[in-house]
Amino acid sequence: MINMETFFKNHFDTKRISDENLRKFAEIHLQRLSANNGGGDFTQMITDTTNAYTSYFGSITDEDTKFAVQQGLTITVSNAVQNFKNAVSQKEGLVRATFGKDSPQYQEFFPLGVSEYSTATLQNVEMLMKRFEIASTTHQAQLGPALAAEFTGYLNAYTTARAAQLLKIGEVKDSKTNTSLQRDTVENELMKNVHLIGAMFVGDVNRCMDFFDQSFIRDEEEPLPPNP
Repeated sequence: MINMETFFKNHFDTKRISDENLRKFAEIHLQRLSANNGGGDFTQMITDTTNAYTSYFGSITDEDTKFAVQQGLTITVSNAVQNFKNAVSQKEGLVRATFGKDSPQYQEFFPLGVSEYSTATLQNVEMLMKRFEIASTTHQAQLGPALAAEFTGYLNAYTTARAAQLLKIGEVKDSKTNTSLQRDTVENELMKNVHLIGAMFVGDVNRCMDFFDQSFIRDEEEPLPPNP
């Protein structure tokens, strides 16, 4: 019994077809359309498929570029955090020597001890940076203005890098969404071409297959048909 539903599904809309295989399939399809376009019958099909192909693989390139930049910004943020942690570890001795570990001034810097800084995460590191900057500025008469300036620099470096990172993360998410939508465009265009070519050569399976290379989209577990 024939299941009519199979004729109306988009068989390209599946994760089993990788981006690379979809690209190869589309390229060969375009080559074969062009080779058979002596009478101009496939000109519109070639144009539409080329536009879909270009927009999709252009989106992939854009996504990869933005992701690479995001990864670079992540390293910048990590470096800013680590520089701050190292500086706190080095300057703790100065604060302790100046005020004493049990002094109220020392507690302004280290209410929970040095370990609070060494174990800081992205969730609380900005708060800790602001605390240290404020305390350094408040007590710069005893600790010197250079300390306050140093920790203001760490805070500024972190907030700038973190803002850029979050912005790029948002761009990558948008880019992934756009890429997914562009793949839909390619899948739809290829499926439309299958139907159009099928309508042009009704019942002539061999002629229809002249325009496609099924090897790139065949399920790996699907056995090849026997030779006639």
